[in-house]
Amino acid sequence: MKEYNTFSFLGEIDWDEVPEEKLEYSNWEPGYSFNTFFKMCFCKNDGIYVRMRTDETELIAVNKNRDEPVWQDSCMEFFICAVEGRDEYINFEINSIGAFLTEFGKDKTDRVYLSTVTDKQPEITTQVNPDGWSLELYVPCSLISEAYSVCFNASACEIKGNFYKCGDETGHTHYDSFAKMTTLPPGFHNPQCFADIKIIER
Repeated sequence: MKEYNTFSFLGEIDWDEVPEEKLEYSNWEPGYSFNTFFKMCFCKNDGIYVRMRTDETELIAVNKNRDEPVWQDSCMEFFICAVEGRDEYINFEINSIGAFLTEFGKDKTDRVYLSTVTDKQPEITTQVNPDGWSLELYVPCSLISEAYSVCFNASACEIKGNFYKCGDETGHTHYDSFAKMTTLPPGFHNPQCFADIKIIER
């Protein structure tokens, strides 16, 4: 099982200490992949923070509103089973202009839009550079708490998740991931393949 070990900070995040990993696997579509990297950490009593960057430069961003099919565009994604011992996961799918899709459920067919279970929203910023693009994602504890109906605290734990780079209708169709996927379908919505994420208090 793929693993990612990171930290839960008690105060200000030191991003230099947060380990960066590469999306190593190109799934299903042969021959094309981008160099994509991520960092993820927790901040206790605050939330989850993710940074991703890729060298994709020929960008497509047709979808501009929440919960439109941004996976068709130049897209990076973060899926997380945020509560230890629970099967439900949240998918955060974000294109290069910051339009995003978020859902909640146990698998690909048993999902609802996250906006139907909580009015809390993730905070997302994206930046386009000559050599690629990047995103920053912040998921507040209150969003996790309301989605899972628990009191969530971003402290030390072992959970599961995965990170993706895709673009179904870009010039170079690709399906990159941190932990390797198996079958298409269900594609990225395959929690049995998620990586183990170990959070250590810093």
